[in-house]
Amino acid sequence: KDATEVIAKMYRAVLGADIFEVSSPAVAEMEKILENTYRNINIGLVNELAMLCEKMGISLWEVVDAAKTKPYGFQAFYPGPGLGGHCIPLDPYYLDWKAREYGFHTSLIQASGIINDRMPEYCVERASKMLSTRFKKALNGAKVLVLGVAYKNNIDDYRESPALRVIEILQKEGADVEFYDPWISEYKYKGEIHKGLDQIDEKKVSDADLVIFTAAHSNYDYEMIQKNAKAIFDTRNAMKDAKNRDNIELL
Repeated sequence: KDATEVIAKMYRAVLGADIFEVSSPAVAEMEKILENTYRNINIGLVNELAMLCEKMGISLWEVVDAAKTKPYGFQAFYPGPGLGGHCIPLDPYYLDWKAREYGFHTSLIQASGIINDRMPEYCVERASKMLSTRFKKALNGAKVLVLGVAYKNNIDDYRESPALRVIEILQKEGADVEFYDPWISEYKYKGEIHKGLDQIDEKKVSDADLVIFTAAHSNYDYEMIQKNAKAIFDTRNAMKDAKNRDNIELL
């Protein structure tokens, strides 16, 4: 109790905000894991619906925008190429592991994990389909420009970023892949350093057979990219403001 009081006072002073106190460290830890598991599962739901909506010819992004007009009972989550960061992809698995000590299986966590872990592979399948249907071109040998390796917008953190897996799978399929991220010049993945482009221009964009957005950084020149790209696969709805959408496909 004394420790809780001291720690709470410190955080109140540092943050300038109130602190919610719970009865034990175990409750505090479980609360944090609940937050991240809640997000993990809901992202898994919209990722699965994104795959279904693509087959049905429906934009899930439009569906979510419509659903969030409801004043209660719905919180908007959006699909993407997978989960990134040091919390949402990992915390639910700590809980899943701990649950097994008690002979308990967290089926929802396992199900959402299967969906979210598959998203990088699904994105590459969609990229391959775009090249095939639009240009009758195979992914093997195609020039692909990936925009964004950070796990979310406008940060330089690529921990657990699904973009790294997307790039890995593209390369395994024989694509000639380059990446540009204004926040990250290089990244280390599976012991290897991967260097990005210093910048992109009209020629670099137009030379690519396909441009893939895996992060929607605010400092991209979206108008230039749209005007010069042969085709854009947008996994983050980064091009939501583009008027001409003839060369854009959404996840």
